[in-house]
Amino acid sequence: MKTIELENLVNNLGYKTALGRSNESGPFTQIIILLNGVLVAKVSTRIQYRLSTMTNKFGKEHGELFELLVEYAKTPIKERC
Repeated sequence: MKTIELENLVNNLGYKTALGRSNESGPFTQIIILLNGVLVAKVSTRIQYRLSTMTNKFGKEHGELFELLVEYAKTPIKERC
């Protein structure tokens, strides 16, 4: 899955996407997913299979989002551009 495709599909589900960093001064390496301004998940743009839903705002109601994040995380990095 292409990165732009993920962003479009996530936005169509009603979430917002933004670029994130692992630390304050580092490069953007994540897509963060927000719902009503609150972080619900994030997925790495540089490391295959890395994603996080470890927030207290993520639950069963986010199943479609989870499926998209897994599909993107499984996509080889070279195929995301």
